[in-house]
Amino acid sequence: MNAAPVIDLAPLLAGAPGAEQAIAGALDEALREWGAFELVGHGIPAATIEGAFDAARRFFAQPLEQRMAVRVDRHNRGYVPLHQTVYPGNRPDLKESFNLGLTLPPDDPDLLAGKPLHGINQWPGELPGFRAAVEACFDAMLGLGDTLLGPLARCMGMPPTALRALYHRPIAFMRLFHYPPESAVAAGEYGAAEHCDYGFITFLAQDPVVGFELRARDGRMVPVPPRQGGLIVNAGDMLAEVSGGAFRSAPHRVINPAPVGRHSIPFFFDPGFDALFPGLPETSAGEFLLAKFRRFYKPREAIGAAAAG
Repeated sequence: MNAAPVIDLAPLLAGAPGAEQAIAGALDEALREWGAFELVGHGIPAATIEGAFDAARRFFAQPLEQRMAVRVDRHNRGYVPLHQTVYPGNRPDLKESFNLGLTLPPDDPDLLAGKPLHGINQWPGELPGFRAAVEACFDAMLGLGDTLLGPLARCMGMPPTALRALYHRPIAFMRLFHYPPESAVAAGEYGAAEHCDYGFITFLAQDPVVGFELRARDGRMVPVPPRQGGLIVNAGDMLAEVSGGAFRSAPHRVINPAPVGRHSIPFFFDPGFDALFPGLPETSAGEFLLAKFRRFYKPREAIGAAAAG
């Protein structure tokens, strides 16, 4: 196969008989061979995704001092400037982001207890409609994640109810990414250098500017251009570990060769912080993620403070 597989979720959303099992079979093949696939028929309205992209463009068009007013905090929420992620052998990534997580009330027990990665989302002060558009996309991705847990559990050999129980309160983060024009300007410098995601599974929406590339098993770097109405879905290191290596954590990178900025929106959908899997002995899902953050994410003071409570 010369390109990442395409999986259509529409039959499952329509309640077609046998759809969950059929999609589980397609997921199993895609995750074993590629660690990634393109998802179509996912049910998220195009207007919802485009609304989030429009919000992202408006946010990153602000002067730097306004973006920095909501700089990322110890709970990984807020604005992350350029050059904050570094992968071995490469220069810091040429991307900036705005991060948000699961909405929590101020009296949330996990928040009050200082549990890492549990915080209050930050919002820019002078962008009308920004929060509503971004939260609408976040909520839609969250719903899609729950839908996909059914066939994903089946291809993992688990009852869907068992996997969903581990997602009772997911670690869910969405990031609005901006890659400056021509963000491949020197040796070892990329919009996002080649890496694998840290967690369980990621959904990625792309704007029309090409740039995402996926490493195939045979070593080829395969471009995955934006598909109208499609999302890229890839497994991360946690899912690879839980599967005993049966599923592939998909290496990928981003190069923006265009003379215009590129935007993308990844949604990282991981089990609850305290979720335990046989493939992660004596390590919770949240502890697994924190170890990855500390290794690759430059603002370690933010993540480290979160871990300390």
